[in-house]
Amino acid sequence: MELDWLETFLAVVDRGGFTAAAHQVHRSQSRVSAHIASLERHLGVRLIDRDRRPAVPTPAGEVFARHAREIVGGVGSARAAVAALRGLEQRSLGLITTPCVAAAFFPGVLGRLSTERPGLRVDLLENEWREVERHALADGAAMAVLPRLEPLPASGLQEFPLWTETFHIVVAADHELAGDGQVALERLANEPLLVSRAFADGESELQRVLSRHGMAAQPRVVADTPQALVPLARAGVGVAVLNGVALAPLDRTGVAVLDLDGGELCRAVSAYWDDVLLDTDIGRRLHRAVLDAPLPAGADLVPRGTEHTAADVPSRR
Repeated sequence: MELDWLETFLAVVDRGGFTAAAHQVHRSQSRVSAHIASLERHLGVRLIDRDRRPAVPTPAGEVFARHAREIVGGVGSARAAVAALRGLEQRSLGLITTPCVAAAFFPGVLGRLSTERPGLRVDLLENEWREVERHALADGAAMAVLPRLEPLPASGLQEFPLWTETFHIVVAADHELAGDGQVALERLANEPLLVSRAFADGESELQRVLSRHGMAAQPRVVADTPQALVPLARAGVGVAVLNGVALAPLDRTGVAVLDLDGGELCRAVSAYWDDVLLDTDIGRRLHRAVLDAPLPAGADLVPRGTEHTAADVPSRR
């Protein structure tokens, strides 16, 4: 039984179809179908009900999915542990994050760390974050600071909530929405949207929210990073949707910033690591620097009852 088969099977289960799964695992639809067929032949049972739309697992598929997640998660956790140790031994830290978090949050973290360990080399992996759900921290990264991953990409991976942030609507100052203050989700779905992609399949967080409410949107512009969206909104290209941390440092001249009615679009940002990180001095220093860092502009405190400090997280000394 191949690990690729299990990853493909879980992608079909999670995305509800072969086409969407193909985008997630970066394989052709025919290859996805072949992986599922091979897995079903190997097990001697049908795992996916292909007669339903979207495709759903059979009862046997539901049971097998639980075991497949444990296997894939366990392999991912083992890879992450070995990769993190390899980087730490070389005095090199790989940190997976988004471009806006790298700019807003990591200067303070790395300023503290470089003072404590002057010879340290750091790789900020800003282009890897959409692949974390597939690769976990298996490519040599010691830690990640990302929008919350659901579910966790590997068993044994630890999570620490850092902050929450809401999304805002940005329009040109003379746009008809500019004086409204708030925009309903239904109204937003009908506007020419400017969004940044958040997932490996190219979708934005707004598109996922609209889909959960039974609405679809075809954005006018999908950017790799949110920083490009405010100038586009200012020029009247469309209605931009940006998370709070990305919006905070940007020039708002000539635009109006609105809220989404009901606050339905928000996200949590968390730190992720494997416990092996805490087996080394440099790993513990990185861990403390991330967990104790002040919130970036545009971020909100984690809701009461879930706050943490670095002292709350056990350290394996």
